[in-house]
Amino acid sequence: MKTSEIWNLFVHQNGGWDKVGCTKKDLYNSLAAGRRGVDDLDCNTTLTFLQSMLDIDPEFFYAYMVDEESRLTHLFWADGASRFNYEFFGDSLAFDSTYKTNRCQMPLVVLVGSNNHGMTCVFGFALIQNETAETYTWVLQMFLECMKDKLSESILTDGCRSMNKAIEDLMPRVVHRTCSWHILNNAIKHVHEEGFVGELRNLIKRYYSVDEFDLRWNKMLLDYNAENNEWAKALYSSRHQWADTHLCGSYFGGSTATNRCESMNAFLKRFLDEKLPLWRALQHCDHELAALRYGELGKHDADKLSTPVLKRTSMSEIEEQFASIYTRNMFLEVRNQITRSEKYNVVRHHKLKASDICTIEKYLSEDHPKRKVKFKRIEKEMSCDCYWLETKGIPCRHVFAAMKHLHLSDIPRNIIKNRWLKE
Repeated sequence: MKTSEIWNLFVHQNGGWDKVGCTKKDLYNSLAAGRRGVDDLDCNTTLTFLQSMLDIDPEFFYAYMVDEESRLTHLFWADGASRFNYEFFGDSLAFDSTYKTNRCQMPLVVLVGSNNHGMTCVFGFALIQNETAETYTWVLQMFLECMKDKLSESILTDGCRSMNKAIEDLMPRVVHRTCSWHILNNAIKHVHEEGFVGELRNLIKRYYSVDEFDLRWNKMLLDYNAENNEWAKALYSSRHQWADTHLCGSYFGGSTATNRCESMNAFLKRFLDEKLPLWRALQHCDHELAALRYGELGKHDADKLSTPVLKRTSMSEIEEQFASIYTRNMFLEVRNQITRSEKYNVVRHHKLKASDICTIEKYLSEDHPKRKVKFKRIEKEMSCDCYWLETKGIPCRHVFAAMKHLHLSDIPRNIIKNRWLKE
């Protein structure tokens, strides 16, 4: 029954508007407050739904918490496919919350990563009563229990203090990155100087030596009159959580922002509604997750049945090898680096007893930093001091420039990442 119909019924039963005992606005507020709690029927139906999922999928996992009045406060769940995906692709984790997904007004938390196609995969969901550090600690505890205590190598969040506290307590050794989009958005609010955000973006996303980073940071503050800006001071103190200079070598799913979470939230909220009962919200998440995986299956089948059209770059043999083992999406990322390598030259080559060290320079670009690539001849391993392979998961253009100079016809074994393989 609509609220307006309830009000008209009260008016009729009490013999007039002035005899109801409350205003129409009071009725609306009272009913809205009631909807924010989880009633017994909704709770029982939700738990019955979860049990039915476990009957269908033996690897399905769920956990919940109730208050002293036996009302549902927190809920976590993940199906067998999510647990399987985390086993293979759980090297990087991102999570965020979204609102207006159910009539109980419980924020929905989505925990995501990326699969071998570079596409978003979901590791788990949670519905929570509030966003305190204690609540996020419970969510992460349930997540780790679900995933048999396997820790991710890195985690990406929007910088929420409650999330940060939970991560520090439960995952102190996991490398934690704060979303670059949220940092830049806050920069607009706190530093009102044109050009500041662009300079800050460079400091976030480009790799410099620690000394060069500090020099550029101090110059930026001076140029934009921000030396005494309290927000900028606080940001600098947390630089180990947002600057590539300090995070190089850590893989974050190829991203510096929680855009995977934002995209997944938008995908889920196409049909989620704040009027939905909890069990319907869960059912909808399951349906949308199935749709997401159906698209992934199409990518998988395409990779098995066809091979990407080769551009025949200057390193055609290497291109063919990557095309035969990597998924199409990731092969295209690698080929882009091969193409870009054509603008780079080896300007110095030191041949040591067991290794080669090549100094790489970009053609006609004096401001571009020189990079050093090392090739260990016995181990057949290659590394670059730009840390692109470790940070992005694919070999960089400097590595391909060195491979061409050294006339290597086979891919060095260490730059092949199992997470990108077709099978």
